[in-house]
Amino acid sequence: MHYKVSISNPTEHFVKLEWTIEYIHQDMIHLQLPAWRPGRYELQNFAKNIRCFEIKDEKNNLVPYKKITKDCWEVDTKSKNKLFISYEYYANQYDAGACYADENQLYINPVHCFMYVVGRMDEHYTIELLVPENYQIACQLPIDGKVISSENFDELADSPFIASATIQHHSFKVSDTLMHFWIQGAHTLDLKRLETDTIKYTQKQIKIFGELPCKDYHFLYHILDKPGRHGVEHAESTVITLGKNLEQSDEDFYNDLLAISSHELFHLWNIKRIRPVEMLPYDFTKENYSTLGYVYEGVTTYYGDLMLLRSGVWSWEQYGKSFSNDLKRHVDNPGRFNYSVAESSFDTWLDGYVAGVTGRKTSIYIEGMLAAFIADVLIMKHSENKYSLDHVMHDLYVHFYKNNKGYTESDYKALLEKYSGISFDKYFKDIIWGKGNFENYLEEISEYIGCSITFAHYLLTKSDKRSDTHNERFIRWCE
Repeated sequence: MHYKVSISNPTEHFVKLEWTIEYIHQDMIHLQLPAWRPGRYELQNFAKNIRCFEIKDEKNNLVPYKKITKDCWEVDTKSKNKLFISYEYYANQYDAGACYADENQLYINPVHCFMYVVGRMDEHYTIELLVPENYQIACQLPIDGKVISSENFDELADSPFIASATIQHHSFKVSDTLMHFWIQGAHTLDLKRLETDTIKYTQKQIKIFGELPCKDYHFLYHILDKPGRHGVEHAESTVITLGKNLEQSDEDFYNDLLAISSHELFHLWNIKRIRPVEMLPYDFTKENYSTLGYVYEGVTTYYGDLMLLRSGVWSWEQYGKSFSNDLKRHVDNPGRFNYSVAESSFDTWLDGYVAGVTGRKTSIYIEGMLAAFIADVLIMKHSENKYSLDHVMHDLYVHFYKNNKGYTESDYKALLEKYSGISFDKYFKDIIWGKGNFENYLEEISEYIGCSITFAHYLLTKSDKRSDTHNERFIRWCE
């Protein structure tokens, strides 16, 4: 499979894609465009951005086709060994999970605009970028000149790239992995400081799982000239778009960048490798329903900030401020009384990323993070501080991902019980599938590690009356 990609109209943000399909042996083939992207669990219907779709044969004759679904094209290929497909894609959504093109850059998330032949997803892809010679290319895939290579469609779909003459590159080693910063946009970041802090929190994440499972890892940063905050995880990279709010100081902006970076790096293990059984493999054509968002997003949200605290990149005050902001979002959402976090995970495919009906649902990020905090300290408490949620995540990585298995809720629950030594029936009834039960749990859990939660003021603070035992538990939790 070979694609040529160019910017056909930078002013109107259109990208041209030319796709060559060879070795056709069937009388009919189906061309499929994904309907959603991993990391955002809702249908997005990318086909709505395609125009000027055309198919020709080797003699340059137009080949008839018909659409059989909103994003699947049926093509009569009798007596045809090769096809040339061309179309334009509207690339004018500048966030971490979409596509954007103008006179200065070509930024593509391939899952939006590249297609596959049904039944031939495992074939090799080459992507030839028709861009100026002085453009650098940032991508997790192998690059030879201006050609990107992918072993199969799944790998391609998961590999965003930026091509630009103004992108800045900085690299460094963590263990045996070469880490890359690719920065598009004007910035005043201290890259040496960012490198030092990244190494610190990365090492804490490696400690949980035992390894960093890639030879290279790429942070693709877009620094915006307007407010914005978004990150998307990939197998060996992340894309992060961030723009400063008017009320943000430079230091607040930097800490926001660290928070989202740590979160997305943790996804390297949790969801890019440790995956619910319903998403192994991904089905790009329809909803991949799962009630486990409290694990793949909630646990990640919890550890994203906790790794900054454990590594010393953040002070306790910085961590407490971030936790308190999340606590405010929890308390201010009446949906916690009406819908469980598990049900809300299932319904991300319905309205999970928009405000929706007031008070209808909770957040797999916020309530999922609080559920992870509760589970973590419960394990500590009942194992006499011998084990923690770290051990659960390590086992999911080693015993499920390493054996090419997806996990279920029962699997996750069994690991919580294995390391705590108690039944988690009540936890799943109250916290995961229940409604309005977080507050009592949070008060008890925070007290165990010598902290207190004030719901009226959305605060997590260290308790005034802390014993040596509380201090020991606190240190065990956050170090």
